[in-house]
Amino acid sequence: MTLIRRIHSLYAFLVFVVMFIILFPFYLVVSLNSSWHFLAYKMDYWWARVYFPVSLFRTKVVFKGDKPGKGPVIYCLNHFSYLDIPSTGLLPKQACFVGKASIKKVPLFGYMFGSLHIAVDRSSVKDRGRAYQRYAEAIQEGKSLFIYPEGGIRSTNVPVQAPYKDGAFRVAIEEQVPIVPVTLPFNWKVLPDGIWTLQNNFIKLVVHEPIDTKGMTMDEMPELKEKVYRIIQNQIEVENKLIPREELVQAT
Repeated sequence: MTLIRRIHSLYAFLVFVVMFIILFPFYLVVSLNSSWHFLAYKMDYWWARVYFPVSLFRTKVVFKGDKPGKGPVIYCLNHFSYLDIPSTGLLPKQACFVGKASIKKVPLFGYMFGSLHIAVDRSSVKDRGRAYQRYAEAIQEGKSLFIYPEGGIRSTNVPVQAPYKDGAFRVAIEEQVPIVPVTLPFNWKVLPDGIWTLQNNFIKLVVHEPIDTKGMTMDEMPELKEKVYRIIQNQIEVENKLIPREELVQAT
């Protein structure tokens, strides 16, 4: 079984690289004009729709409430695995990612990410301030955002989330845009942090009811942050206790 997992991991990685090389010229062109960025975000969706089946993953996206409507939203997601970022491509309403500045050091991919998305050096107070301004500007341009409010893979007690940072909730209230909690309940089992061999091949996203922030003030930010944390954490706990064993199909 270990050999099969290694073969699957290598195959999935090679498919990722090949697809990225094929699509890189498209991403490069649309990165030249901010008004074209939405085309890249749509391509992320179609890339995920092709990549995961071809790479022998089973995927499931569940909407627990109304799907996000027109206009920008902020998706807040738990973050335990490097598989989380590509998994968000499965969401039909695509968005601008917020990720670590170190991503920009990756050849080609880093350039594409830095041109189309928002990279943050969380160790720099000055850079965090600039990033927050870019969040607001992206929202004002009509872009939605994918934000991992833990601030990276920071949990020391997976699958319990690390405490949330304020950025996503502050900009949601100031710009009066909805927050959409999204739970990734199994990625920490599929590709645990620090392990580069796929452990199984089932990816699930649970998209919760959008939380309207219209009329909220900054005094309500702690309550909003706690509400989103609890929604996602409760779903993680429910899914990992109640998911039928046959859903966690081993890589084949």
